[in-house]
Amino acid sequence: MQRPQTAAGVGPVVAYAYVAHAGNGERFSRSSRVSNYLGLIPRPDYSGTIRRQGHITKRGNGYMRSLLYQSAWIPVRTKNGGALKERFLYMAMRKGKKQSITAIARRLTELLYSLLKNKTVYEERPWQGGTPGRRMAEEALSA
Repeated sequence: MQRPQTAAGVGPVVAYAYVAHAGNGERFSRSSRVSNYLGLIPRPDYSGTIRRQGHITKRGNGYMRSLLYQSAWIPVRTKNGGALKERFLYMAMRKGKKQSITAIARRLTELLYSLLKNKTVYEERPWQGGTPGRRMAEEALSA
């Protein structure tokens, strides 16, 4: 139970609940299947040749999903949020806070899966997302 707790926002309650519902990394073959199991992926909507993504599917345990949402807010609101905070800030400008925190909860779910499967400890890293031109513009403004 120590490995999941190294991630920002994950305490003993979330770690125990995650292992109880999703397993210790051996139950699923990929991390995307864990987020699908917990209902944190968008529902596909097909109409002819048009493909849209709707709200999340809400499959799985609602209590576990709510714990992941609450855990996702912690790295977003702290000073040292790392890549999760940067991703949230980038997405919130375009999608809004609610959709962005859903994406962060899904990332946190997949992060916990990889920590358990690979038997590693969480290391905070900066996010390398966004467009290269945007990063260059931000660096030029900050210099």
